[in-house]
Amino acid sequence: MAPSRQPVAGPSRPKHSQQPVAQSPPPSSSVSSFNPSRTLFAFASPVLGSADKVQVWDVTTDRVISEWEVAGASKATTVTWASIPSSDAASKKKKRRKSGPIDTGDEEVVLITSAKGQLAVFSPTKGEIIRTIDLPQPATAAWSDEHATLFTTSSSILVLSPDASSISNTFTLPSSISSPSALAILPSSTAETLHVLVGTISVVVLHLDLSSSTVTYTSSPLPASTTSISSILPLPTSEQGSSFLVVSEDDRTISQYTIVSPQTTPKLSYRYASPTLSSAHSLSTSSTLLSVLHSSGEISLFHLPGELDFSRPKSDSKPSTVKLVEGKEERTARLCRATFASGSEGAPGALLCGRMTGGGRVKWHRAVFELPEGGLRPSTTVKCDAQDLVGGATSSTTLPIQRFTAPANITEAPAADTDEPASKLPTDVDMADLSLGERMLAIPNGTTSGAEADASSTKKAAAEVTFDGPVNAASLTRVLVQALHTSDPALLTLCLSHRNPTLIRNTIRKMPAQLALPLLKACVERLGQGKKANKRGGGRGSVQNEQQGRGTVEWVKGVLVERGALLMTMPSLPLHLATLSKLLQTRLETYQPLSTLSGRLDLALAQIQMRRLAAEAASQSALNGGQKGEGQVYIEGESDDEDDVPIEMGEEGEIEDVNMLAGSDEESSDEDEDDDDEEDDDESDEDVLDSDDDEGLLDLGAEESEDDDDEGDSDDE
Repeated sequence: MAPSRQPVAGPSRPKHSQQPVAQSPPPSSSVSSFNPSRTLFAFASPVLGSADKVQVWDVTTDRVISEWEVAGASKATTVTWASIPSSDAASKKKKRRKSGPIDTGDEEVVLITSAKGQLAVFSPTKGEIIRTIDLPQPATAAWSDEHATLFTTSSSILVLSPDASSISNTFTLPSSISSPSALAILPSSTAETLHVLVGTISVVVLHLDLSSSTVTYTSSPLPASTTSISSILPLPTSEQGSSFLVVSEDDRTISQYTIVSPQTTPKLSYRYASPTLSSAHSLSTSSTLLSVLHSSGEISLFHLPGELDFSRPKSDSKPSTVKLVEGKEERTARLCRATFASGSEGAPGALLCGRMTGGGRVKWHRAVFELPEGGLRPSTTVKCDAQDLVGGATSSTTLPIQRFTAPANITEAPAADTDEPASKLPTDVDMADLSLGERMLAIPNGTTSGAEADASSTKKAAAEVTFDGPVNAASLTRVLVQALHTSDPALLTLCLSHRNPTLIRNTIRKMPAQLALPLLKACVERLGQGKKANKRGGGRGSVQNEQQGRGTVEWVKGVLVERGALLMTMPSLPLHLATLSKLLQTRLETYQPLSTLSGRLDLALAQIQMRRLAAEAASQSALNGGQKGEGQVYIEGESDDEDDVPIEMGEEGEIEDVNMLAGSDEESSDEDEDDDDEEDDDESDEDVLDSDDDEGLLDLGAEESEDDDDEGDSDDE
């Protein structure tokens, strides 16, 4: 019996090859497409807010040549290429000259359908929408080639006119087909009749007559998937019939079906089984090879069979693999699409792989899978940097990195700590990028008098507080414009982390006016996100905390104050302000309960403090042996607050009377006097005749006789 393996010290985190990190799958293949020459790539990716942004990449130079945000804050459902007559060629045709022939070339356009049922015809060369067509229902799938351009809705198939100006034909789908998820045109189609493949969970072949707008043939459903068919790719017609490949969701195996004759049911003819456990995402073919991009980022290369066996279909389960790894951990890169690179004769075969680097950016890499002496490599691995901060000029496997170039007409004012007056701003600048105050200061040959200089120096400190100062070199304008332009969440979070009001106002003033609404959308979105929401795992919490929210609210306030007049002219502003209002209302709903809870906590803490002090006093009393403390000693005559008591002395020094009521109130003495007066009045009012006392009568008579004698004496005199 072999001894058990003991654990040894090692890294706590295993390598990526041992335990791959789960990553989100790439966007659906229906919202990305190559042009027929495979030099341009159109890709719809979500941006800040609820809308999608369609970018057109030049694969050879690895740069974005044009972009457009889907109107109405809507999502893109399908993206495909088409060729229409060029407007320049049409104008030249009218002005035809006899000197020579005229080039009537076609213009490549991108057809974008939205979830709101609109078809937009976008011109990458002009960078604008040529026209918009309203569809009866939102499109679910699209296909375009040299035969026609088709769109499917939940109940019909729409044929676009050759000049992409209107819907030329409408075909009603059979009742057995509802909301197709895949669409393709077979190479056996003609100018009058289209042989169309429609896929849901099964594949149905339809023959469409363009002259009468009727469906002339409908095949029996071919079960091809247990979930849903994501895409169908036709192969060139061979002697054995017309073949096509079917990609199913949550299935890593690609099935090939062949139609022997135009009106026969397709038959299974071949299988391509990849060893990886990830489901297939998209396909690309060359004359002899098939590449299968999986959701995990791995690519499988198969040889297309020369002979097909319908009785016992063969299967290929040993493909050549191509993989892009990034970082020190060598984790598999996230790819959006892959296609065969066009090269000169004799050059080794290679794949162009679009690696998603975050923020809607795509980095294109070239992976050579063919040996110099011929044949396929068993495994091809291309290493790339995780962040692409530095691009190697001598690298043969990667294309130049796209760099954001700031406009040349941006002007920076001197720093706040310099003594240079603001009136010395350069005059050869674009006045549309300056504020009203800077326009006044940028008048040619402007001079500043001494009094004005003194006034400006005294108001310099006030300008920093009232945000009236010029934009200084510390402005984040360039970084913020780059973050909004590339939809980079990490760089945008870094910019919005600044909380200096002066810096925020100056940055918003120097920004292009058309970026005011994207900045407002970014701020509103971040108010509803938690910490590290853009990191792996979703971040912590559902909303920003107090410190983060203060900085974001400062940016929102700056946008509304500085660009409020422009925002009021935008029709979609109420939608974004309603989102902001709802978010603020949600925050305020928790204020009252939290305020009540804070008061209860303060009361509980106060009671705890009082009980603690009482317990400390009790314990201190116990330590003193039960004594309650020393009392106060009162000594008579030594009290400062005691009133002097009046004492009446006799002739020989004897104490006759001590007034004990000396300290009483005057009101009490007045009350006593009133009582004595009342008693005297009662006694005087008493009737002597009614008294039963005889002595009272005698006294009364004596008093009257005395009064008479007194009167007699006065008369004699």
